[in-house]
Amino acid sequence: MDEEAALRAGRTAGLATLVIGSALLAAPGRAGPLAGIDDPRTARRVGLVDLALAPGLLVGTPRWPWLAARAVANVGTAVAVGRGSWSGRATAVSLLALTLVDGQAARTLRDLGR
Repeated sequence: MDEEAALRAGRTAGLATLVIGSALLAAPGRAGPLAGIDDPRTARRVGLVDLALAPGLLVGTPRWPWLAARAVANVGTAVAVGRGSWSGRATAVSLLALTLVDGQAARTLRDLGR
């Protein structure tokens, strides 16, 4: 992954994290089940984590620690939602795939000092 792709991955992750986190926090009973999170409290917690990470993913300097933190958060969320319904397991698999992208982007930016 080159520098531009890693920065683009960070911006994309930041925007997605902001939107998803906002939805989970504002309407956990409606947005949660769409993401495979049936418990509104869990949906709110995931939303709070997402909203805590979004600013750093979008404008943080350096950016790589925020991507690394998102990768760790993705694993935690995957564990929390992967125990539930079929949609929860599908969300968990998607989050684990995104973790690989976030991790690779974080490594690239760390190596470049960004």
